[in-house]
Amino acid sequence: MNKVKIGVLGDSHGGFENIGLAMKHLGHVNLIIHTGDHYRDRSYIEENYHIKTIGVSGNCDQEGPDEVVQIIHGKKYFISHGHIYGVTHGINGIFYRGKELGADVVIFGHTHVPLNVKEEGMIILNPGSVSSPRGDSQKSCALMEIGAHRHLKVSLIELE
Repeated sequence: MNKVKIGVLGDSHGGFENIGLAMKHLGHVNLIIHTGDHYRDRSYIEENYHIKTIGVSGNCDQEGPDEVVQIIHGKKYFISHGHIYGVTHGINGIFYRGKELGADVVIFGHTHVPLNVKEEGMIILNPGSVSSPRGDSQKSCALMEIGAHRHLKVSLIELE
């Protein structure tokens, strides 16, 4: 099996220039996951980069699903913007929802702060924000690479 690459970005808030910067850093990817705010940025990516994009609705959006569960190359992904799980106060809510769903990977946004941790065998990933980082973080996105034996490597990428 060839390596499958998934770009993860979010909290772009219509910043198409910043989306372009993220796409440049990600290089060739097979799929994009957008964590919301703005949901319509998903369409921009599909139309301008011709890459299938899965997206969810954020707290600044009026459209799109609140969460998506997707099987990608044998792994179950739970994707949510995260605001409905109180992620600004910690990851417990979204962690337990991921566990309830039997997710291998939980992906969320909202905090504008990147996070890549593994809890009880489940990867919990926030790519940060490509447009308006918070705290000490920089503009960022993430790259997930699925290799042999469905091994998953996750890298956070700071945008410069």
